[in-house]
Amino acid sequence: MKRKNIFLSQCMIVKNEEENIERALAWGCGIVDEQIVVDTGSTDRTVELARAAGAQVYTFPWNDDFSAAKNFAIEKAQGRWIAFLDADEYFTREDAKKMRSYIEKLDGGSYGQIVSRMIHINNEGNMLSSGTQIRIFVNAPYLRYRRRIHEYLFSTDPKRGKMTDAVNELTIFHTGYGKRENAKKNAEHRNLRLIEKELADHPDDCDMLGYLADEYYSYGENEKAEEAFRRSITHMPERISEYDMRSAITFTKLLELLIKANRPTADVLPIYEKARELLPKEADFDYLVGSYFMNREEWEKGREHLEQALSILEKNGSTAKSMMLSGQLDRAYEMLALCCFRQGDLTSCVRYAAVLLGQNRYKMQALRLLLSSFRQKAAEEGSQEKTAQAVLEFVLRLYDMSILKDRLFLYQGAKQAGYGELAEKLLGYFSKEELERIDPAATPPTEVPRCHDCP
Repeated sequence: MKRKNIFLSQCMIVKNEEENIERALAWGCGIVDEQIVVDTGSTDRTVELARAAGAQVYTFPWNDDFSAAKNFAIEKAQGRWIAFLDADEYFTREDAKKMRSYIEKLDGGSYGQIVSRMIHINNEGNMLSSGTQIRIFVNAPYLRYRRRIHEYLFSTDPKRGKMTDAVNELTIFHTGYGKRENAKKNAEHRNLRLIEKELADHPDDCDMLGYLADEYYSYGENEKAEEAFRRSITHMPERISEYDMRSAITFTKLLELLIKANRPTADVLPIYEKARELLPKEADFDYLVGSYFMNREEWEKGREHLEQALSILEKNGSTAKSMMLSGQLDRAYEMLALCCFRQGDLTSCVRYAAVLLGQNRYKMQALRLLLSSFRQKAAEEGSQEKTAQAVLEFVLRLYDMSILKDRLFLYQGAKQAGYGELAEKLLGYFSKEELERIDPAATPPTEVPRCHDCP
């Protein structure tokens, strides 16, 4: 029987997570009413650290079934609501507080599952991709996990516990890409074994076939991966939800595999067309095919698909879709700028490069394309000196000339773009001592006014 004073339980299942367990529990301190840790066989200090942090720790003998372990944790939880994150996942403190308030507003209503954004980050804290997950839900007997691996929350009563979208309010950060290599390899072998068990029971399960292909792909067994991806697509229903991330990943990874192998368009385009037919709101397919054509120097087709990818993303958002493009927007704009430059559309090249530099001014490829476009325009118009002054005024909106890094970056970009007139004007922003270090043969032109804030 649940105690009335327990509103929100934090749950997790763990094994050998001593590196993560303290942070995994820290975000919930003062936010949740109890913390449930179910250990499945740790041999390190995970259990000791969890108890020291105040968590209730239970032991569950591992039986090759993630759902069974998670459902055991749910049975131990006393709260009316549950936040079920892994040890390598966390909310920021700000979002954790918002989460509590969000749940309190929903409590007692028809909504029982909350969709949150999940951002996958690497060891340096940079975003790799994003997606959505249901990790917060009402503690009710009709909601339980299913499948041995790649488990998902299933409702036996579709009339209750409806989903609500909190993607713009709540974000979970996933740091699992930083796990030790040996632990990763062990997990991969375990995953393959559990997937094969699931497929023995459900051989036509398109989701599990997709997961099987993922494993082969990660091992470098590309022929097996391609076969499994294609089998998965064969068994997909004729209509699928726009939020079907698993199917989107199957198409995305198969396209990735074919593109990396530089397969002919006759192999690539049928998969792309099937993907767009089933998931028309997914932008990653056009992003991948755009990069494919760009790498083949088919600039017009590359541009067409890349622009379509950005249009789809802008129109439909990234809730449970477009994970790759969402994490690689800078690369998309960089490729678009290059396609436009190669087409001779210098105005569009400048536009795309400027968008990217407005977000990150230290992208040398984008700066080089922008300055090369300006240089080429000046050559065509025969007004190098006048244009160089206009370009200088343009780039001064993007760069702070009181910062040495910005001055150096601009100067290097001008030199790499072969824009000598602009490079000459930029020299006026360096002191004599700086010039001796970066270009001993150069002298600052007297006609360019010095930057008052420069040393």
